[in-house]
Amino acid sequence: MALVVGLVSLLLLLDYFGSLFNPAREAGFAIAGAALIALTVPLVAFFAISVLSLRSQIISLKKKHRLVLQQFEQDALTGVRNRETFLAEAQKALRARAPRNYAALLLVDIDHFKQVNDTHGHPAGDEVLMFCAKQLRLHFSEALVGRLGGDEFGVLVEHTDPITPAYAHELCKQLIDGLRQGVGFGSTRLSVSASIGLALAPSHGKTWSSLFSNADMALYASKKRGRACSTIFEENMMSDVRNERALVRELRAAILLNHLSVAYQPIVNGKGEVVAYEALLRWHHALRGVIPPDVFIPVAERSSMIAEIGYYVLRQVCRDMPKLPPVLVNVNLSANQIASPDLLERMLEILDETGTDPQRIVIEITESASLAADETNARYLKALQNSGFQIALDDFGMGYSEFNQLRALPFDVIKIDKSYIRALGTDVVTDVFVNAVVEIARRSGKLVVAEGIETEDDKLRALAAGCHRFQGYLFGKPVFIEEVGRDRGQVSPLAPQILSKLDAA
Repeated sequence: MALVVGLVSLLLLLDYFGSLFNPAREAGFAIAGAALIALTVPLVAFFAISVLSLRSQIISLKKKHRLVLQQFEQDALTGVRNRETFLAEAQKALRARAPRNYAALLLVDIDHFKQVNDTHGHPAGDEVLMFCAKQLRLHFSEALVGRLGGDEFGVLVEHTDPITPAYAHELCKQLIDGLRQGVGFGSTRLSVSASIGLALAPSHGKTWSSLFSNADMALYASKKRGRACSTIFEENMMSDVRNERALVRELRAAILLNHLSVAYQPIVNGKGEVVAYEALLRWHHALRGVIPPDVFIPVAERSSMIAEIGYYVLRQVCRDMPKLPPVLVNVNLSANQIASPDLLERMLEILDETGTDPQRIVIEITESASLAADETNARYLKALQNSGFQIALDDFGMGYSEFNQLRALPFDVIKIDKSYIRALGTDVVTDVFVNAVVEIARRSGKLVVAEGIETEDDKLRALAAGCHRFQGYLFGKPVFIEEVGRDRGQVSPLAPQILSKLDAA
């Protein structure tokens, strides 16, 4: 380009000076100059267009490069950093951290995410993930945010001032409050909560591996506390986490090796006749001895083994049926398991394998309050009823919006928690509550079981309140199948359909 311009300029100068000394040559130089200019202008225009086109292509390539780089660095669904990028940038930030700078690592795990996927499908799960990522970006706009995989996110907060536990908990509280808004999916509003584990640098670790490990233990503790909360790492968590992880491995092995046993506790009518048994799981560990259900059942829930335990108990009950008196057997299932779309199919498979009539089984639902918020769960319960199972709401009175369950969920039996039974006659609110439950059951043709009956006085108070069935140590402790029937008193072999009707107490 410069060469062409130089030639044109030289010719113009020669033309000018030549015309001064030889006017006759002026016309020739003018013609040559005009021809050269006519040739040069298109060349210049072509070159300019080529330069502009090349520049446009370079810009386009840069955009594509940035897009590819962005796709490589970001999680495709949520838009936050993916696992590899987050880990790389977080490690780099910690290595570059000045001695007087501080950091906090938050591991955020969405509560009951599997239940959302199982109940509403993966599109609903995707909506929850995107909503969670949006809330993280909103509350931690200056921090490093990434999706670590599945339903877990990571946040690295850096600060020039020390990050106190109170400040860290406040950040987490704001996030948890933001998640409580929930997210709309079709005509349903999905509730969202998260468990958060925190580790602070440098007090809980100066390297990435130690900080991540300690935040993970704190996350584990949050799940153990009941979820929807935040926990900061403490030294004593190391032994707790190691112990629980060992228990998880041993529980999984116990399920595979059939080392768990089922015990049966009688449920009686007003005459003291056995009308049903509740199947209760027991674990006698070879080294640890007897491990109480209130220890290993929460472990099973946190490690996503609770569904397998439910099927394990049902299968064992079906195998024991020929040895049991001809009465009903109550089997406990968690609310999470009820929300699984394949529950009915799997239960019927077990009954078919063992030749068991579903009308012999009463399904006791724990944490039933959490089911009432979703119409899908009510349909699942209704499908179980239509297949012959009966539904019992267990520990009634221990959750929130209890009476809403009676409107929203199909049921056959209400089991009132023992804390209400023991307070009968001593507390006005308890008396009103129990009387209201009994009246609802009477008008709808359902049964009320009083739990935790340990003395004759307990039984008399529950009987006076209108309860139809009774369960507790007064009538027998849980025993294994070999002992069922020994000194159990009279058995009332009721046909399954009769249980759904009130009988004379």
